[in-house]
Amino acid sequence: MTVQAAREQLLDLLEQLGAIQGVRGAIVATADGALASGARSGLPAVTANDVAKTVRRMTVASATVGVPLQELLINFGAARMMVVPLREDATVVVLLERDTAVAPVRNLLSRQLAEIRNLLDAQGNAGDEVHEGDEVEDEIARIMRGELGPVLDRIAHQFSIYVGRAGKSREEAGELMREQLREWLLCCNPSPYTLPLLVDGLGQTLHDAPTARGEFMEVVQNTIRTAPAGR
Repeated sequence: MTVQAAREQLLDLLEQLGAIQGVRGAIVATADGALASGARSGLPAVTANDVAKTVRRMTVASATVGVPLQELLINFGAARMMVVPLREDATVVVLLERDTAVAPVRNLLSRQLAEIRNLLDAQGNAGDEVHEGDEVEDEIARIMRGELGPVLDRIAHQFSIYVGRAGKSREEAGELMREQLREWLLCCNPSPYTLPLLVDGLGQTLHDAPTARGEFMEVVQNTIRTAPAGR
């Protein structure tokens, strides 16, 4: 099956979910945003990607504390959101009217899940070549240009020093910093208040060099204190 054919079949399955009375739309939330956003999902692209990003952060956070995400029903205002994990990097999200019965949605989705997983697998790496982290990379670039940019640059510089003391190259330090920035953006909203989570992630990469890790964690605390206060 071609990548395009797999995508079309996946869109068709999500449209079937969206056709149930009281369902506003359905998407697959991935690390790179919403799959099937736009008219085919019943949701505007911006809304679909915002929902996908929020769900992704929930998934990463739950995995971090060792409690993998299960099916969730979240009520907000006149609507609610049904979240059903597919695999580590993908989750089905269905938006419903508040008083819509969940059973018809759950029954149809239970019959679709295996096929949806297979269709995602069929898209494989070819899909990644088109979407690979573009949204997250754009957000990293935006943040580095913003108020947190100077603080993040300082943290990156300090991190590279202690990665070097741990016997790794400057290139490896840059790659590790980028990976942790991505994880930080995916698990929480970037702000001065969540900087300790980024720093903790960086420190974990130095677990095999405890002396360098301890020195880095001590030095970087002063840098965090210089971060601009949130508005």
